[in-house]
Amino acid sequence: MVRFFASLILSCFAVAESQAQLASSSPTSSAAAQSSPSGSSSPTRFDLLRKAFDQLSPEQQEKVLLNLLRWQDLSQDEREVLRQRERVQRQKQEASINEAYQKSGLQLNEEQRALFRKRYLQERRHLEEQLVHEIQEKRQVGITAIIDVLKKEFSSAKPAATPATH
Repeated sequence: MVRFFASLILSCFAVAESQAQLASSSPTSSAAAQSSPSGSSSPTRFDLLRKAFDQLSPEQQEKVLLNLLRWQDLSQDEREVLRQRERVQRQKQEASINEAYQKSGLQLNEEQRALFRKRYLQERRHLEEQLVHEIQEKRQVGITAIIDVLKKEFSSAKPAATPATH
């Protein structure tokens, strides 16, 4: 989910930058570009982003906008560091997909392989979410146990007693 938002923010920022460059370089072509996207037969990248954004919940939309503002506040070096991290993350993801494909022993055509990739990512994301949930549950059980131990330890101690030295 985070990668989606990061990609969406990067895409939005790239669209905004390219529109700003168009506006500054050629005002007449910019005006023409703004009036024609709704009439074109194929959706533009901006239209696709807008549609994806509109499908988000209001909370998700707010988060995207806040992240966009945070992105705009970053220096060029900080942006490049984040872009590099995203590239590394994508490379690791692709390596994981390729490893899973190799381990499967399947021989798929391009369409099937694209579907394999999509399903692998869905299942992997589901697994990661499940593991996070399990870890949170275990952490909560552990924290409760720690609190119980400390409650017993400190309730049995005399309030006027001085701390023991070790």
